[in-house]
Amino acid sequence: MLPELTFINWLLAFLPIIAILVLMMALRFSGGKAGSISWFLACGVALWIFGADQGLLASASLKGLWTTVFILYIIWGAMTLYNVVDKVGAFDIIADTFTRLTGGDRILQLLTLGWAFPSFLQGVCGFGTCVAVASPLLVGLGFPPVLAAAAALLGHSWAVTFGSLGSSYAALVSITGLNPAGLAQWSSLLLAGACLLIGPSICLLYKGISGLKHGLVASLAIGASMASTTLIIANFVSPYIASVLSGVVGMLVGGLLLPRTRWYRPSEEATEEPTTTEKSFHVAFAPYYILLAVVLGVYLTPLSDLLDPLQIGLPFPRTETAFGFVSEGVGQYAPISILTTPGTLIFASVLLAVLYFKKVGMWKSGLGGEIYRSVLRQAVPATVTVMTMSMMAVVMMDSGMTTLLAEGTAEFTRSAYPIMAPFVGLLGAFMTGSNTSSNILFGAFQRDVASILGASTWIVASLQTAGAAVGNAVTPMNVALAAGVTGVVGQEGSIIRKSMGYTLFITLVLGLAGYLATYYFFAAVP
Repeated sequence: MLPELTFINWLLAFLPIIAILVLMMALRFSGGKAGSISWFLACGVALWIFGADQGLLASASLKGLWTTVFILYIIWGAMTLYNVVDKVGAFDIIADTFTRLTGGDRILQLLTLGWAFPSFLQGVCGFGTCVAVASPLLVGLGFPPVLAAAAALLGHSWAVTFGSLGSSYAALVSITGLNPAGLAQWSSLLLAGACLLIGPSICLLYKGISGLKHGLVASLAIGASMASTTLIIANFVSPYIASVLSGVVGMLVGGLLLPRTRWYRPSEEATEEPTTTEKSFHVAFAPYYILLAVVLGVYLTPLSDLLDPLQIGLPFPRTETAFGFVSEGVGQYAPISILTTPGTLIFASVLLAVLYFKKVGMWKSGLGGEIYRSVLRQAVPATVTVMTMSMMAVVMMDSGMTTLLAEGTAEFTRSAYPIMAPFVGLLGAFMTGSNTSSNILFGAFQRDVASILGASTWIVASLQTAGAAVGNAVTPMNVALAAGVTGVVGQEGSIIRKSMGYTLFITLVLGLAGYLATYYFFAAVP
């Protein structure tokens, strides 16, 4: 079914991924350019080494493009919602309110605005915008720019998989074809564990042991609230809104409950309270209230069953390589439920938010054009990257390259592979700057390795996306964005050095947890 498993063939199968690594990290190519070149290389290796023909390459490439429609629909909608809120000046009001609510406590400000707030924004939008919003706010409060950038990068990372209304999770489900409920269960468990480690890491990042001493209670309280919310929402409501609601709960705990709790002892440091804004916080926050109402109104009511059957998917034929590796034909490949997909719900919320802002007088003439141009500028690079990497990933899958990679890796690592799995996800995120792209790149690879080893495909695939999420704290693209908005361009290395140790430690903990779950607490599956 496949070419002989030799080191040369394994290396050739790995060539497109190596190309991405070299082009993006060493030569600093954009994700779109690197993805295009790597897709071309994948087609060449599939054609000349793995026995693919032109029909297979065309079919696989079109499959890759189709899988991105669902993801890109979410990305463009999330970007549009973010820009609507940003252009009417609502973010300034939101940030000012949470600053006042913390009572001037420095560590509570850092945890609330550098962790809970970015987690919420990540849930709604993602793709770096949460870092772009949160880190300048921290600088405005007097935190050093490098610290502000590193804190926001770490703070948002655990929420990335279920962020952007679940685009990364959706990519993992689409690429692996695994049961969504199983992936939601294990991904939420691992990400909840990562969440509990993020708060103490930020405290240590701030002032070492003394920072941890002052902020431990707050970090545990906020972390426990967000972790438990993630577990509940991802498993019993919908993983697509888990990060959104977790961020909301974290902000409520950090901004409302802790400052009013007698047993919480704030640090001695304090800042002056900012000037009260004229506009109401609830007015500024209205788009997110609307989004929550729309999403919950569909997912938690009979509307979901009524609207869900309206699906669209493309048919694809059966393909076979010269070695006999088969990809079965399907009548509807990766079907999309048009009316209940998160992208539709986001755009519906955008429309309602615009109408609301017009009613309260916050919408100015010409904002529509500004938002359109901003979304176009922000979303096109992500779109090209996701499309080209998805095409490359499906070509590798349908030609058998991913399977050969999995067989070779399983042969080398054996039972220790679950420890490595989140580091593979981290590598993918570091290479591409995206949890979504990492899941597209390595999701099927991780699934196949798990199958070969007789390990749980759910656990290993969840380790992939958890490692990719945490890896967002050190991706060059995110770090460059954080450095730019905090005014420390040229100090990207300092930001990475500040957060890299914590990122690697959390990833290692995830790997060890996955290893124990696979071989000691959860029966291995054939």
